Amino acid sequence: MDSWGMGDTARLIGSSYGWMVTVTTPASAVAATALVTITSGTLPDPMSFVWFTGLFLVATLVLALAGALISVPFTYLLGRALDRVASRAIHTAAHSVLAGVLAAGGSSLTTSLWLNGLLPSIAITIAVAAGAAAAIATWRQLRPAPVVAVVPVDEQHDETERVHAQRSV
Repeated sequence: MDSWGMGDTARLIGSSYGWMVTVTTPASAVAATALVTITSGTLPDPMSFVWFTGLFLVATLVLALAGALISVPFTYLLGRALDRVASRAIHTAAHSVLAGVLAAGGSSLTTSLWLNGLLPSIAITIAVAAGAAAAIATWRQLRPAPVVAVVPVDEQHDETERVHAQRSV
C-alpha cells in the first residue's frame, strides 16, 4: 500500500460524509422513527413521523459536518498506523469503529447538553450510521485499481490495416 497522507484522509472523510448524508443517515432516521413508534405503543400521525424524521436528519447532518472536521487528526493517525497493513478488511473495520466511537461520543455529549439525555438510542443510531458510512467509504477507497490492458502499437496498427482491408472488399 502507498503511504497514507492528508489527501487520503480528506478523500476518506469527504466520501464518508457523502455516504452519511445520502444513504446511512436517511435509513437510520426512518429506523429511529420506527423504533420510537414501536416503543411508544401508539401509531403517530403521518405529519409527526415526517417532522421527527426531518428533525433527526437535519440535526444529524449538521452535527456530522462538525464531526467530520473533528475526526481529521484521528483519521489521519489511524491511516498512518495502518500504513503497513495490506488487508482492506482491517482498514475498513478500523475506520468504521473509529467513526462509530467518535459519533457515539459526540452525539451522546450533544444530546445530554441540548436534549437533556432524550434517548441513548439516538446516539447509538447516529454512531451506527457514521460507522456504516465510514465502512462503505473505506472499502470503496481502498479497492484495487482496475487492470488496464495495454496494446502495443504494432498490434494496434496491424488491426487497423486488417479492418481497412475488410472494408475495401
